[in-house]
Amino acid sequence: DGYFAFARIKGELCLVQVSYATPASALTTLDVKVFRHEFITIFRFAEHRTLHPADIAILEPIDEQLTRYEEDNETVFLARDVMERMRKLSDPRR
Repeated sequence: DGYFAFARIKGELCLVQVSYATPASALTTLDVKVFRHEFITIFRFAEHRTLHPADIAILEPIDEQLTRYEEDNETVFLARDVMERMRKLSDPRR
């Protein structure tokens, strides 16, 4: 279990699920599930990664009420306003 967030991993904007078991520390690696954008508001699990804090920046945690996670098929659905925030985060003019 964990919380969903937009993160930048080595410069790329991603949807991740950060494990609640990971302590918040600049010296501790982060265990995350990375989800790739599939269609409109749908994301699918791509890979599990353990990352050094220098390789990931959590940009914005996402309220769990704005997500629906179907664990059986590893699919995440995001509310449309969350997708708008993702679009703004990915805008290079930002």
